[in-house]
Amino acid sequence: MKVGGKLLATAVVATGLVVPATANATVLAKITDDAGTPVALAEGAPPSLRNMDVRYYVNTDEGVSFSATVLGPDGLPTGVGITCGSKGVESNRSTDYHGNGVYTLQVTVYSDIPCAKPTRTVSYTWNVAAGVAIAPPAPTMLTRQPNSFSTITQQFNFTPNPGATGYEIKYAKGAAVNPDGSLNSPAIKDGFFNTTTGKVELIGAREPGTYTIVARARAFGNYTAWTPPVNFNLIAPFDISSRSFPDSRGPSYQVRATLGDAVAAGSRVTVAVAKGKKGKRFRTLGKPKINSKGQITLRFRLSRGTYRMRYSFKGNSVMARGTIYETIRIKRVIG
Repeated sequence: MKVGGKLLATAVVATGLVVPATANATVLAKITDDAGTPVALAEGAPPSLRNMDVRYYVNTDEGVSFSATVLGPDGLPTGVGITCGSKGVESNRSTDYHGNGVYTLQVTVYSDIPCAKPTRTVSYTWNVAAGVAIAPPAPTMLTRQPNSFSTITQQFNFTPNPGATGYEIKYAKGAAVNPDGSLNSPAIKDGFFNTTTGKVELIGAREPGTYTIVARARAFGNYTAWTPPVNFNLIAPFDISSRSFPDSRGPSYQVRATLGDAVAAGSRVTVAVAKGKKGKRFRTLGKPKINSKGQITLRFRLSRGTYRMRYSFKGNSVMARGTIYETIRIKRVIG
């Protein structure tokens, strides 16, 4: 028995040195971050991303094979799953954006090649909080530059989202906002994201008024939430497209000016003159009202000489403040 006891003790010690094959075995999982760089996942430590086009990588040094799938925040499979990968050979697949929230990667290890005999399943999670931001560079912008007929392309500061395949940008004058954040208007227009400037651009916004703009990111057929609505004002510049003197013979004269935009009907333009080409001491000739055609007409009296004529507008919600000068010469007929 003594000898047998030694043999038994030896056997027990030997048994204690045997380490199960799965004790140090690992499942390795990675996902692409906002910069598109693969980063390792750890159980119970979910990273936070904005990336809408996450790619995942899986490998294992235990079992014989593995499969993997990703569930979106809606609990539905997203992207392409790994049906049956081989131990030691990393596989990667794409995921689809299913909205913001928690995404779960489930990796199952198998003891056979057909992936029919599972031994365990490991889960990893990450959070996605995708979205864009938009803001005007100023609350009020011009529809065009003074003395130009070309419409300005308004540019907005914009924060894009990693992994987006496109953007939906909508704006409209006097729009209402629907419960889902979209705009409600019969005249909704599209804005465009310029990848070169990194700005959102509005092309063809010529009519003065108060506008609302919203935006959202798209990843194939899925979208982020709309941005909070942002309001901005477009106003016309104060300029004169034509000027004439319907009555150019004194001693009473008449001047008529047509503004570049017929948007400020009912407002008044102050017309003043100063003696000399470089005169600075102005006196007011009158404050004619702008008619529906964008015209002002004023009758005035001046003695002979050279004058500096000034047209000034205080500005309102549809037309910018501005001042225009010209030189006129009165002999008996204005020249």
